[in-house]
Amino acid sequence: MNAMSKSAPLVSPRTGFVVAMRAAIVTAKGEPASEWLIVSRWGAAGEHLSIGRTKVAAPPGKPAPIQLAPKQTVLASMLRLPPAADGAATFLLAQRLPASMSLAGDFAPAEGYARLHGRGTGLRLSLEGRCVGRAILSAWRLEATREPWVGEFIENGGV
Repeated sequence: MNAMSKSAPLVSPRTGFVVAMRAAIVTAKGEPASEWLIVSRWGAAGEHLSIGRTKVAAPPGKPAPIQLAPKQTVLASMLRLPPAADGAATFLLAQRLPASMSLAGDFAPAEGYARLHGRGTGLRLSLEGRCVGRAILSAWRLEATREPWVGEFIENGGV
């Protein structure tokens, strides 16, 4: 058994959660914007990830407001890859919403990937993608960090 197989993944696939994240979003249209996201992970093996844009500004130093709700949401499915050296889980963005699934906010078809790093208060999200459901294709990149939020839910006591 090698050292990689002995260590636990940094992001537990058996723990579902709903957390608020402060994101820096970069698009081709202009300056980076800071916005609150609602990020959820669920499924028997943590295989589903939704990233909901709230369209609420997230100024530095300000706490996440209680009334956050996803307005526009992308869905991602975990890729079955060998464990990354940093323990990150990689997810592929979905162009279609499965018929048996519903999401908070309007589904935004997209292509690209998301990577979930760390655990607990150090949870981070990196995402690169582009919307595919509109006449004008818009590409974006974001980096987000988990922030304390009274509305969060964490299954089994920890992320």
